[in-house]
Amino acid sequence: MGHFLDELKRRNVVRVATAYLVVGWLVFQVGEVLFPTFGAPDWIFKSLILLIALGFPLAMVLAWAFELTPEGVKKTEEVDASASITPSTGKRLNRITIVALVVALAYFIWQSRAGNDVPEPVAAAVDQASATAPAAETMHGEPGPRTIAVLPFINMSSDTEQEWFADGLTEEILNALARTPDLLVTARTSSFAYKGSTMEITEIADSLGVAHVLEGSVRRSGERLRVTAQLIRASDGFHLWSQTYDRDFADLIDIQENVAFEIANALETAMDPEALAHMVSSGTASVPAFEAYLQGLAYGVSTIQTGDTYVFLNARDAYEKAVSIDPEFSKAYWKLAQFWAIQLSETNIISGLTEFSREEMRTLYEEAIDNAIRYEKEPVNKTFYEAHKADMELQLRKALRLNTEYLAQRPLDQAAQNQQLTLLAAVDPTSDALVEAVQEYERLDGHDVIVTQNSITRLTYAGGDEYLREYAKHAVAQFPDEVFGHYQAHRGLLWAGDIDGAAQLLPYILSSD
Repeated sequence: MGHFLDELKRRNVVRVATAYLVVGWLVFQVGEVLFPTFGAPDWIFKSLILLIALGFPLAMVLAWAFELTPEGVKKTEEVDASASITPSTGKRLNRITIVALVVALAYFIWQSRAGNDVPEPVAAAVDQASATAPAAETMHGEPGPRTIAVLPFINMSSDTEQEWFADGLTEEILNALARTPDLLVTARTSSFAYKGSTMEITEIADSLGVAHVLEGSVRRSGERLRVTAQLIRASDGFHLWSQTYDRDFADLIDIQENVAFEIANALETAMDPEALAHMVSSGTASVPAFEAYLQGLAYGVSTIQTGDTYVFLNARDAYEKAVSIDPEFSKAYWKLAQFWAIQLSETNIISGLTEFSREEMRTLYEEAIDNAIRYEKEPVNKTFYEAHKADMELQLRKALRLNTEYLAQRPLDQAAQNQQLTLLAAVDPTSDALVEAVQEYERLDGHDVIVTQNSITRLTYAGGDEYLREYAKHAVAQFPDEVFGHYQAHRGLLWAGDIDGAAQLLPYILSSD
């Protein structure tokens, strides 16, 4: 065994292995940064990794079998074994390794500083957000002029089983409007809380902190569909726009896209008509696929409203049906990817619904997210999907970079805001950028419930007890009926040392079901 190890050293195999690993690591790091920057598809980076891995054993074999001599490359057995094999070769390899290690150290230092200097990309996104998105001012003043809540459409069909259709259509119209960069749309969890409510529109708008409300109804009878929608200005109840669509069911996609387009247009968004039409597109030309997709959205809404977690399995089945009908339906693949990401999470309350192993669920997630990225025609959406994939692969800096790019174009997307807070905390939980992001999202839109709760959690680690106390109390005032929000505010106040403030919230939390 000792003779074999001596022979490895004599033939420079150990030096070659060391140099190969250091250089290979550098190539991997450079590729991870540059390939996404130039828009290279994922398969190129994966091919690079495969080539690096396959090249290692080949390099070892060549180092063992051949030697570089002053006379050129020779087989090792042809070189005099009584002497050290070309000492100059070993020196060259040593120099290559040292240079590579110096470059690697420099890269590591640069990466560390880049990680601690998180505010720069966030500030860039914030600057662009401020330029395109008027602040909603829902916490500290009157709601902004382009703020809207989409109330659940009423099911007017004689068949109560069609309730899912009304909920799904509402959800997709909400999603389409939320993709408009300068239009603030109240999150689903907030607007769907008013399903079946008899409150006046002005009261609902005041509670949600919006200037406008979209309400409507759906009646489906056989192959006929009647959809009524009206945009109401909350300040005086004036109807800015209203329309009744009495069409064949085959026109479903056109109806949904037209409602979203007309609402965004009526609120005078900054997008030109062609870009706006593209933005609110359903993503499929197949009505059966779109219907299955709407059903999946409705099951997702029902899961949140009823707390019946197993209903979420029906959502998965609906999305799988949608992509089986239209194999290039990227939004349905995205929803499937979200389903499997939740199942892979060990802390989510709607995980653990299947009996698949983690390896099987990981494969299903990767298939869904890769198809969502492959077939998505809207570059902005693709960037968000890529950020999610990078996060799932624990490439946190890459995920933060991509999510920051996405927010620069859609600053009011509250799901992306929530993701940004999580990523900032993962990269550096004490960074100033994290506090600045919380402050900016509060200024822009006042947060939805989920972002608010996440903000409190992240602020407990970011420091600044005074701001944490102020923020937690504003959150309670903004969402007085959200029990979990009270719970998070209670935690935040305790962390900030406000024992009396936390004690005032405790009775409400303990009295909740």
